[in-house]
Amino acid sequence: MSTHSPIKSQKSVESKKLLFIISEDWYFISHRFFLAKYAKLQGYDVYLLTRVTKHENIIKKSGINLIHWPIKRRSVNLFNELSSIKIVLKTIRMVKPDIIHAVALKPILYGAIGAKIFNIKSRVFAFAGLGYVFSSSQYLARFLRPILSSAFKVFLHNKSSVIIAQNQDDIHLLIKHNIAHNQQIKLIRGSGVDTEKFKQSPSNSNTKPIILLPARLLWDKGIGDFAKASAIFQKKDLPARFVVAGRRDDDNPESIPKNIIDGWKANNLLEVMGHIEDMPALYNSSSIVCLPSFREGLPKSLLEAASSSKPIVAYDVPGCREVVIDGENGILVQARDYQALAQALEVLIKNSNLRASMGSKGRRMVKNYFSQEEIALQTKKVWDHNL
Repeated sequence: MSTHSPIKSQKSVESKKLLFIISEDWYFISHRFFLAKYAKLQGYDVYLLTRVTKHENIIKKSGINLIHWPIKRRSVNLFNELSSIKIVLKTIRMVKPDIIHAVALKPILYGAIGAKIFNIKSRVFAFAGLGYVFSSSQYLARFLRPILSSAFKVFLHNKSSVIIAQNQDDIHLLIKHNIAHNQQIKLIRGSGVDTEKFKQSPSNSNTKPIILLPARLLWDKGIGDFAKASAIFQKKDLPARFVVAGRRDDDNPESIPKNIIDGWKANNLLEVMGHIEDMPALYNSSSIVCLPSFREGLPKSLLEAASSSKPIVAYDVPGCREVVIDGENGILVQARDYQALAQALEVLIKNSNLRASMGSKGRRMVKNYFSQEEIALQTKKVWDHNL
């Protein structure tokens, strides 16, 4: 349980250089920005290597040294990847970081290569889920899996590296695929949530209830099953709006084609809102938050929902079961069973007292175990492990 007071600025670290390697600036803003700002408060000199899209100003204004990395997440082109690795190596040689903190598969692999070449003291590699390669049954994923496993074995099996996993299932997979030794792995559940930003506030209860799915428009987020659950609600004439809030991600192999999304909208199955800046307001206007994802690392959207005192319905899969305690702060159902999904949503739509009770328990759980301050303190201990 977290008992820490708000984090204050410290200057005990003598300008240790911390380099984040993250593929997309939007992901950095949503999942690691607080951590980077916390590092600055602790006296670290913070650098970020990422693909810059539209968040350059806010990152630079925070005092973070920003370096553009034109990485293509979906690419398997050898020349593109060699170019990406070259930029990572050039950045490490220029910055001379004491600590490297890389997030997700490509940044981890390329960061690990650079860390080994330049003998970086502290190497932190955070698997935010094991991604497409280790979770998909598609041919490309099955082809790349043993190649990546072998590469990780070469570059991660050393005393300088700590591997951060977000759930126990991922720990088992990391060991199974020989990506890391058990002694290297540290469990840190997600990137934390701002419990003051995401909290319950009064909303209009006279409107048709909203069932919110906050996720990118990807098949493996279960959006197809969400649409099927909506169709069941339509047949039963149950009052609810099925709303999806999330950006398109055309670089992801699981991206849902636009014509399918348009079909769902035309048949009044889903309202697709795109990326929403004011997520706290959207959570507060919703009755239930649903994430029928097939696998997660530790879904920040569900932490935000729980912090906002919203009951959750999710599939019983890695990551989601770390956040949702069945019957306490939400309902877990068998993965890919859209009929059970619809049934769980119906139970909550019809019972406002149950929704309120589950929402209250979720809020308490997040404040105790998943605040961004708590996660930052855990992460700092990992940064400093070899300094």
